[in-house]
Amino acid sequence: MLGNLEEIGEWFAEILTECAFPRDAVVRIVSKAHHLEGTVEDCRRQQPLGFFVKVKLSPRSQWSERWFTPQHLLRLWSGTQPKVSPLKAASGY
Repeated sequence: MLGNLEEIGEWFAEILTECAFPRDAVVRIVSKAHHLEGTVEDCRRQQPLGFFVKVKLSPRSQWSERWFTPQHLLRLWSGTQPKVSPLKAASGY
């Protein structure tokens, strides 16, 4: 099933899909070179977009910006250290 990665963090991901997923379902998120695994924590419908599926990533699937950075990730700079904030958090949606 195809979905759009809406938000990602070290231990979670949120994907927009056309279909609902049951709570505690095991899912795999696949990109060109990497994959993440986890379980569905929440699935909520938002008309007319679809279903927002929040996935708790398994300990062996911890996300790292070093090996996978979505193109829509917004970078914020503060002093000398770069900070990363997902578009959802940065835009207030």
